[in-house]
Formats: sequence, C-alpha cells, structure tokens
Amino acid sequence: MRVKRSESLLILLENDRFVFHNYLRQKTFLANPTALEIVRKLHAWTDIDVLFESLPDYSQNSIMKAIGQLADLGAVVIEESEDAARDAAFSKDWLWGPFAAAYHFSTRVGEFMTEEEGGERLRELVKVIPSPPLYETNDNPETAIALPVRQNFGEPFKTMARRRTNRVLRDSPISVHQVAECLLFSMAITAVIEDEDIVDLPLKMTPSGGARNPYEAYVCARRVDGLAPGVYHYSAMQQSLQRTGVETLPAFGDLLAGQHWSSDAAALIFLVANFERPMWKYHDGTAYRVTAIEAGHIAQNIMLVATSHDLVANPTGAMDFQRVEETLGVGGPTQAVLYCLILGVPGEAATQTPPES
Repeated sequence: MRVKRSESLLILLENDRFVFHNYLRQKTFLANPTALEIVRKLHAWTDIDVLFESLPDYSQNSIMKAIGQLADLGAVVIEESEDAARDAAFSKDWLWGPFAAAYHFSTRVGEFMTEEEGGERLRELVKVIPSPPLYETNDNPETAIALPVRQNFGEPFKTMARRRTNRVLRDSPISVHQVAECLLFSMAITAVIEDEDIVDLPLKMTPSGGARNPYEAYVCARRVDGLAPGVYHYSAMQQSLQRTGVETLPAFGDLLAGQHWSSDAAALIFLVANFERPMWKYHDGTAYRVTAIEAGHIAQNIMLVATSHDLVANPTGAMDFQRVEETLGVGGPTQAVLYCLILGVPGEAATQTPPES
C-alpha cells in the first residue's frame, strides 16, 4: 500500500495547535505533532513499509491507525482510492495555486440564513456594533466640484433606473422569447476574432479577460412558455437551448439554499465557470478574481434585459453548490457554478422612480 499527502491540504496554526484543512473535501480538524510528522514525510507516494522505517519511535499498528484516521479526515490519500483519483485530477487540472483554490473551494459550503433570521441577527448586532457607513460624502464645499446632471433621460438609462431586486414574485409564466433576449445580450457570441496561429477568440456583449469566455449558461425552466420544464444548456455560438441535467427539477428554494421566495420564479439562469479556459492563458491566481468579476458583467446585462421586459432577474450567490451542479450535470476541479439569476414576474412595483424625460 502507498500513501501520499493530499494536494489540497492546508496546515494552519491556531494558538499552539495545528489545524488541518482539506479545502477540496471541506474537512477541518485539529492535529497533534505526531500527525504533523507523518504528513510531513508523505510529500510523494510512499510505500507503507518505508514509512514504518522512517518513524522508528512509533509502532506499526499506531502508524496504520493514524493513516486510517488521516485518510478519513482528508490529510492523506491512499493509492487507487476515490479520494486519490479526485486528488490527482485536482493536482493536474487546477493551475492557479493553493491560495486561489483554498478560497474557491472553501467558500462553496456555508450556513445561509433565511431573510427573517438575517433581519433578526442584524437587529441584535446593531445594539452592540453600529453598521459602518454605507457611503462617503465630500464635505468640503471649497474643493468639491458639483457635477452637471442631465434631466432628460432616454434609453437605456430609463431601464437602468428601473432595475431593482424584487423578491415578491407572481407564479406566472414568461416567454421563451424573453429568456432568449436575456441570453442574447449577455452570453451570445456575436463575432469571432480569427487567429490561425493560436485559437479563434469569441466576442460577446460583455467583456471577458483575454476573450477566454469562461462562462456557460444553464436555464432551469419552470414556467416558460415554449419550453418544457427542465434543465437546458445554452449554446452561445448557436444561440440554442438543449435539454441536459436531471429529468425532474428540484424546488428552486432547495437549490438556492432555502430561499423559498424563489419558488414562484419562472426560471433560473446559472452561470457556470470553466476555469480551464482562462487558466490555459493566465497561470497567475489573480485570474481567478478576473473570472469571478466577469460573472457580474454578464449578470448585469441579464438584469437590464429582464427589466426592459418588466420582469425581474434577482441575483444570488447563495446556493447549494453541490446540488445545483448535480442538477445541471456539471462539476469537477475546474468547472463550477458561481452565480444565479432568478427570473420571474414581479408581484409588486419597484420603489425607484426613473429620472424624468
């Protein structure tokens, strides 16, 4: 039997204790110096007999017991195990280093509160710690320059002023035409820069770092006229939808970490990042930030198109990531859902008044 330290293991110090964290498996535990000594020696595949020889102060039984515990906790992997295969795939495919990986995988699991729980927590928190200011003002009239503001606004500025997140939704259908336009103006490939030496670069109506186009869109249609309920992949090049994923949609609230107000939404649009596309060109971990930012560019266009159709596209990053990816039929070390737009018919008017025309 051969064993090796996990490629996705971080070791931290908490006071005088060692904290082991496997960010790929989301396992965290306290370890003693013996565990640290064992893991330190397993930087490469090591035969168990060689490990016995390198730790003469410990019995073979105690070492085997420790290896079993460390494997269960995610600190080491045993050759030919499922964890070893996943570890090898991560090591091979993830090119942005351990710090970007630790952030990405560690933020996929969290405890999400309901809107009521969140409100109650804030009401208690403000009694102890006041909220920091949510904006800054320029208070020196001698140096502040008042900017001219035009009063007569046309499009697209009226639509931008009307956009609001609205969590009160009607259980009403939307049209496939409306979904198509949300996808067209955010995801569709509208031109290609030809490059015979490297690769043709797709262009769309939102910016993409290096034109690496890391995102694919998936639609979970619940009440869309022209689409049977189900999961669809959007081809940005062909501007078409194709059934994929599970046969029966889970409840939207279950996918979105208990946000059951989404249950009356007509559809969900998920943005799935394919990190291997930007990784191929950019090997520095800062490209992870650029890729995450790009989801915001895409989402903003979806929200504005929805607003132009008198719909809402509520953005959220709170979701059961594993369940969503199982529903869509995606996943792996370099593929992950990052963002969701909740598309539907608003149940009440937005409070923002657009600028006068």
